[in-house]
Amino acid sequence: MYQNGHIFYQSIHSRIPPSPSIVRSMDHLPDLSTEYALDPQDIADYQSNGFVLLRQLATQEEVAAYRPAITEPTEAFAKTYKPIEERDTYGKAFIQNINLWVHSEAVRKFTFAQRFAKVAAELMGVTGVRLYHDQALYKEPGGGPTPWHQDQQYWPLDGVKCVTLWMPLVDATEEMGTLKFAKGSQELGYLGPMNISDDSEVMLDNLVKERGYPIISAGDMKAGDVTFHNGWCIHGAPGNASSSTTREVMTIIYLEDGAIITEPDSPQRENDLKTWFPGLKAGDAAASEINPLLYSS
Repeated sequence: MYQNGHIFYQSIHSRIPPSPSIVRSMDHLPDLSTEYALDPQDIADYQSNGFVLLRQLATQEEVAAYRPAITEPTEAFAKTYKPIEERDTYGKAFIQNINLWVHSEAVRKFTFAQRFAKVAAELMGVTGVRLYHDQALYKEPGGGPTPWHQDQQYWPLDGVKCVTLWMPLVDATEEMGTLKFAKGSQELGYLGPMNISDDSEVMLDNLVKERGYPIISAGDMKAGDVTFHNGWCIHGAPGNASSSTTREVMTIIYLEDGAIITEPDSPQRENDLKTWFPGLKAGDAAASEINPLLYSS
């Protein structure tokens, strides 16, 4: 949740568990270990531009099978939020439900998918990737825009290759809030602590204009399409103009295997160190019990 200028993550052990029907359906979930044919040009585009759009990393049938395990607890969690008109800019942007895999074997199977992790490793040009965390980001009908930001500015992982997978679980038009990217902006690296807020929108919008970075929209996306974006790529999203359909998105954040935790320089990074690397400190390998190795070549 976002309060008083800072993100506060709910305990990873306090989430709403899946229903018995979802647990019983585990045996019928699709296998996500089959490979995706990644084109070398996709890798080149990602490394040059800081992001890439890939069609049907998961089929629509595969997404439909896993969607209830993600949507049911996220809709339940959404009931803990204030009415949208009473939230701040961050709170209006989306419902944020984090580390669902800890509480659901079905979501674990999705988040740990070899197919997804292998693509993440190939795009970053690394031999192995670990999980940082997953999160559902549900932008409600009438939900507000997501301000410009860098994901990795929250993470105590300077000098570490990181990438975020962003997958709609329903067909999503650009008007529902698919991502936009400042092409090439990952070259800037860490720009210092800043929260996802009206202030980050103004500061980064000015920076993008000053540097002349083209703004590229992912456009309309089908369920199972994905974008991958570099942890330093400046990105955001418009509000959800739909009057009836939630933009349901699941994200998975990967970091390169062998990464070392860096000294936090902000309250946000101190919080992330405690939350996502429990029991570890700066200088330790970024590999706690909740950062499993998801792929190694």
